[in-house]
Amino acid sequence: MQLEELPLLEIFNSLRQRHGLPLGVDDYLVVLRSLQAGFSISNRQELEQLCCLVWAKTEEENRLIQRLFKQMWRELPTKLKNEGEQAPDVSETPLPTASKLDTPSPKKPIPKSSLSVASSTETPTPEPFQPDEPLPDLETPPSITPEPVQAVQAVRSSRQDRELKRPRYILLTEYFPVTKRQMKQCWRYLRRPVRQGVPTELDVEATVAKIGREGILLQPVLMPPRTNRTDLVLLIDQEGSMVPFHDLSRQLVETAQRGGRLRTTNVFYFHDYPDEYLYRHPAMLDAKPVSEVLEEVGERAAVLIVSDAGAARGNFDQERVDSTKAWIEQLQQSVRHYAWLNPMPSECWQQTSAGEIAHFVPMFEMSPQGMNAAISVLRGRYIVREVMYSWLM
Repeated sequence: MQLEELPLLEIFNSLRQRHGLPLGVDDYLVVLRSLQAGFSISNRQELEQLCCLVWAKTEEENRLIQRLFKQMWRELPTKLKNEGEQAPDVSETPLPTASKLDTPSPKKPIPKSSLSVASSTETPTPEPFQPDEPLPDLETPPSITPEPVQAVQAVRSSRQDRELKRPRYILLTEYFPVTKRQMKQCWRYLRRPVRQGVPTELDVEATVAKIGREGILLQPVLMPPRTNRTDLVLLIDQEGSMVPFHDLSRQLVETAQRGGRLRTTNVFYFHDYPDEYLYRHPAMLDAKPVSEVLEEVGERAAVLIVSDAGAARGNFDQERVDSTKAWIEQLQQSVRHYAWLNPMPSECWQQTSAGEIAHFVPMFEMSPQGMNAAISVLRGRYIVREVMYSWLM
């Protein structure tokens, strides 16, 4: 028996997989055994009633099964035509009555048929049939009732085929230009290693020199391990044109705090440009004066600014440029290294406030290359003027 030729398998799997009805293989076998015994093979209505009686538990499920049957009857002539068979004219050629059907015996398999069990070798004489919707004659395997193992295989096989054909969509939470993994890798390059703490590591050179002086190894020379002493300050633009990039901002903060291996990570928020206050909460709560923040961060802190600088809307705002320039001059008096990450591509900066701000701030687009360059600036590896012109060209 071919598993894909089992009757009503498509409707049964649709009820299970697509509509979530709690049906098992036993429910499927009950319908098949009923058909083998001669029940509900006279017309379409009886067949639908049998399936509703066995498979449906509520009125809604009952209507669902009837709707699936209507769809099957509507698509059946096209399916038979595609398979090279002639679709029966149900209005002119009725099926034989149930009394003319061959009843299967325990030793003799029933003839080939899915919904009617008419014999393929002996064609009964058609008789007038009263129901309005007679069942069409379908091509099916010799036995209508499979073994339980075969039914299980058919259900599983149909489910696997349907899963392969079904288009798969994956909901991603990653910001595509820079993934979380790439962010963590970039943060780990932001290092200022300093030996500090209890001596636990072997100082090979000092130990060798001591052996040369004393001529014997009595005790090795130890030294403190290296620890990252980098203090990062994230200044993030919120609201307005930065709303589409809030998820990106959260990912930057999360990766810096959990995977950056930095000594401290302080996060402050502002809108458009820092005026008098910075905020510790993204909803612009817990305000703190800018002067106090700059006094606390320290001279060796690395400051990273995240803002579109007006490039998202494509506008040029001279007031924003002047206010940002005044704030950057104040920042330069407190820290040595600072950089700017812009979530908009660099080609969108032209003729906007971002293009003007990029002339006095090392600004980079949000990409793996841009973030690596920004980290290099925070480490003091790039000259600011060279970096600016390389990205503005």
